[in-house]
Amino acid sequence: MTNEYLYGEDVEVPEIPQEIIMRRIELLKDNLAELLDHSYYTRDGDRCNKILKAIRFWETINNKDN
Repeated sequence: MTNEYLYGEDVEVPEIPQEIIMRRIELLKDNLAELLDHSYYTRDGDRCNKILKAIRFWETINNKDN
């Protein structure tokens, strides 16, 4: 899905600053590391998957193909 698809034609969509993106990814990875420190049998697998999905989202947020 492209920005044009979501926002319309001839619209300049501002990019999110890289330092904000990197900080969010850093926080997500820190949280994931804490969750993965628990036993496989007691960790919240659903939460881990959602954090991984959020990391992928933020890693590709400024891609023109999104």
